[in-house]
Amino acid sequence: MNTNQLYLMLVYSEAILSHMETEYKPQIRVALDACWSFLENKNKTGKELYSLLDDGTDFKGIFIYMQLDENEDNIPSWDNLSYAIGATAREAYLLDNQQQLPSPLENIDSVLVDLFTENLKEINTDFYNHLEEIKGLLKNDCPPSKNTALQTLESLGLLGGS
Repeated sequence: MNTNQLYLMLVYSEAILSHMETEYKPQIRVALDACWSFLENKNKTGKELYSLLDDGTDFKGIFIYMQLDENEDNIPSWDNLSYAIGATAREAYLLDNQQQLPSPLENIDSVLVDLFTENLKEINTDFYNHLEEIKGLLKNDCPPSKNTALQTLESLGLLGGS
């Protein structure tokens, strides 16, 4: 998976979060901020990022919150958020030259981006309709910062009232 694919998923995760109706928004925000921190500064480890998905307990982690959320309309949103966080965690593990990955991260590859993109249609057709514009943002030599991504999403009308 290349950096632009990670950025694509993370940029759209911001839009997804802004439109989600769930009590777990603060926990998702923490996870996305950690992913941005890794992409922008390389200051998070794979283990740190993976623990935001699965902390090894039955009480915390995106995988647990996905199961606890009773709003079935959120299923594709949760899937995409977990894809973005998982792919970022995998890249962090690989950056540290760690070959032993947690099993949920082992099979992550570029096909995941296709699943992510397909889910965008189900989550919000406007998200999918702006796909080329978001991809255009990523074609620059300098990937977007979180702030640039948020400004772009706002200008396209893709941010809801978070």
